[in-house]
Amino acid sequence: MASINTKTTTFPFFAPQRLLRIFVIFTVAILLATLPFKISESASQAKTPIATHEITLIFTGDIMQHLPQVEAAWNNELDKYNYDSCFKYINPWLSNADFAIANLETTLAGKPYSGYPAFSSPDELVTGLLNAGIDLVGTANNHCCDRGRVGIERTTCILDSLGMMHFGTYKNAESYSKTNPLIINTRGFRLAFTNYTYGTNGIPVPENNVVCLIEKDRMKADLLAAHDSAVDFTIVFIHWGEEYQREPNAFQKDIADYLFANGADIIIGSHPHVIQPMEWRKADSLHKEQIVVWSLGNYVSNQRKRFTDGGSMFSVTLQKEQGHAHIKEAGYQLTWVHNPTIEGRKQYFILPAARFENDSVLLDAQSRTDLKIFLSDSRELLDGNNLNIREIK
Repeated sequence: MASINTKTTTFPFFAPQRLLRIFVIFTVAILLATLPFKISESASQAKTPIATHEITLIFTGDIMQHLPQVEAAWNNELDKYNYDSCFKYINPWLSNADFAIANLETTLAGKPYSGYPAFSSPDELVTGLLNAGIDLVGTANNHCCDRGRVGIERTTCILDSLGMMHFGTYKNAESYSKTNPLIINTRGFRLAFTNYTYGTNGIPVPENNVVCLIEKDRMKADLLAAHDSAVDFTIVFIHWGEEYQREPNAFQKDIADYLFANGADIIIGSHPHVIQPMEWRKADSLHKEQIVVWSLGNYVSNQRKRFTDGGSMFSVTLQKEQGHAHIKEAGYQLTWVHNPTIEGRKQYFILPAARFENDSVLLDAQSRTDLKIFLSDSRELLDGNNLNIREIK
């Protein structure tokens, strides 16, 4: 009985304190259990902020080298060819881009240098392109076989030796398989580039050399390889269309549809030597975002007929947020080739056309008239036919 009485007399006295202690211990345990998790979660968020990446690409049209251009590039003082003057007015725009791509429509087959119909240009042209800010050149075009095996192989060797990236033609199948598609990792993006031409002016591709032709099976395989490489964008640089026609033809439209259906994101065209319209097709429920530039026209050449004395630079800014890549901005800048005679020799200067529209220092009266005609023609075509792509002035 005593023991029972002890329990009955002590229980009311100790029970509230014991319950309070249990409650406090239990509460603290819960707080301590949750606190490390919250600190860890906060620290993790601080260490891995959501990154946003951007890259601006610029594409230029046909870089031709007719013989008068080669002669104009000779510098008596340096005793060698020099192309820096050709690009000096356009250099700031190219250099400000993160990555610039051009169509190299000539070979580097060595001497004797020649223009149309079998092009071979001085190696210094590549140095001029690099100095101007060009990072990558497409070599698959209708003139890539102009000087046969020597033209294809020496061109790729010179480009490699001078540090110019290139795609479209290859010394052999091994080189082709190793570097096609061309995958470039830069500024947080993984980009795939492919380059094709409709033909080689009837000149057979030399045995063992590779020229990327517009062949659906080949293109489909390349696009699949790009997809399997987990790239953010697949960009096709393509030589197609009819010379001097200012609208895309049925062949171009068919090939563009095929390329988009098989994974291409951006298609940039060359060959017609005149500008053709540009389209930015925004994403909808049935289609992903797509861009096609049907033809950039001439970037630099000796052609002076109406519509051929200039071209366009196409600029596209890509953005990636939370791992999702999309097209942020797209626009074009018109370029015109100023062709004055200086000390008895024709010269070639690529101008940002809108900036020189009212110039009276560099341009004479006839040049200003010719430039205004080019701008008027180009703006009428592009303003009336472009889709979601405007001029950058």
